Amino acid sequence: MSGINGENSPYINVVMKALDVLDTFQRQEDELSLTEIATRANLSPSYAYRLLQTLEHKGWVRRQPGTKKYHRINRTQRYRVGFAMQWGRLEFSRDVLQGLEEAAKRHGVQLIVADNENDEVAALDNAELFVRQGVDFVIEFQVNERVAPVIGHKFAEAHIPCLAIDIPQPGAVFFGADNYRAGLLAGRALGRHARDHWGGKIDQVLLLELSQAGPLPRARLTGALHGIQEVVPDLPESRVSYHSSTGTIEEGLRIARTVLAGIPRNSSVLISSVTDPSAVGVAQICRELNRTSQNTAIAGQAATPASRAEMLNPHTCLIGSVGFFPEKYGEQIIPLVLKILAGEAVPPMVHIQHVFLSAENLAEYYPAG
Repeated sequence: MSGINGENSPYINVVMKALDVLDTFQRQEDELSLTEIATRANLSPSYAYRLLQTLEHKGWVRRQPGTKKYHRINRTQRYRVGFAMQWGRLEFSRDVLQGLEEAAKRHGVQLIVADNENDEVAALDNAELFVRQGVDFVIEFQVNERVAPVIGHKFAEAHIPCLAIDIPQPGAVFFGADNYRAGLLAGRALGRHARDHWGGKIDQVLLLELSQAGPLPRARLTGALHGIQEVVPDLPESRVSYHSSTGTIEEGLRIARTVLAGIPRNSSVLISSVTDPSAVGVAQICRELNRTSQNTAIAGQAATPASRAEMLNPHTCLIGSVGFFPEKYGEQIIPLVLKILAGEAVPPMVHIQHVFLSAENLAEYYPAG
C-alpha cells in the first residue's frame, strides 16, 4: 500500500493531523474552542486536545487569557518579554540570562534584555523603557527594595504583568530563593564544621548582610544563625555580629580587612554571607591573614562559578555554598510566564530547590567542576 496513510507513504500521519488543526484557523483573528477545532479537523476531542497542547508548547497556538479558546500564533509576532537583569558584571546574573535566553528560544519567545547595573536609577529607567516598548511581560531582577514599589506601579499602570526574581515586587509573581531554608542549610554546615573540627568552640559569628535588598534576603542570615544554634545550642548572642554589605567581592574584601583582621588568629570564627561574591572576597583575605579552616569557616549563597572554584582550593576557608542553580532558572521561568500570559492561575511564590554544595559533593551537581 502506498497511499497517504500507507507504510511506504512519505507522509507522517501525526504531522498531517497537527497541520489539519492549524488549518482550522482560517482567518488570523479566529478564536476557536476545542470542540470547534476537533469538529473542523475531524478528530476526537481528546486527540485534538493533545495536539493543541503540543502546538501550544512549541509556540504555534495560544490559549486566549481568561477563555477556553485558542488562537493561532503568527510566528513572526512572538511574545515580547523584557528581562531587566540585576547586573551584567555578576556571574549569577549572567547564568540567569543564559538560561532565560535558551528557554526563550525553545519556546518561541522574544527576550528583550536590559541591565539594571545594580543601580536604582538604571532599574527605573529600564522599567520605563519596557513600558514605552509595550512589551507583553517583564521579568524583573533588581535588589533595591526601595524602588520595587515604584517599578511595580509603573508596570501595573501599563497593564504589563511581571515576575520578580529573588526580591519581591508589588503585583509580581515571586520566583527565587526560599531564603530562610537556604540560610538554614548554610548555618547547619557551619555548625557541623565547628562541632567536628573545633569541638563546638565558636568565638565569633560574622553575618554579612545585603542591606539594600530589604528583609527577605536577611532571612538567609536568620536561618544561618538558627542552623548554627541547632548544632551548637549554647552559642551566646553576644558573639554574633551583623555587617552591612552590597554583596560584591569588593565588599567581602573590605569587611575582611576591617573586621576579620582585628580578630586574633587563634579565635574560631564562623562567617555566613548573604551572597557568594562577598564570601569569596573574605576567603581571599583569609589567605592573606594566614587563616585556615582550622580557625575560620565561611558559607556563601548561590554557588556561583567563582565560589565553586574557591571551595575546591585545598587552602580555602570557604567550606561551601547553598546552590541556587541559576542556569536552570530559564527552564522554569519561561513556561511560568507563558502560563500567566495564557490567563492560567499560578502560585504567588515559586521557590527553587536548594542544596548545600561543598568540595565533597560538587561533582555530583557540576560534573565539570
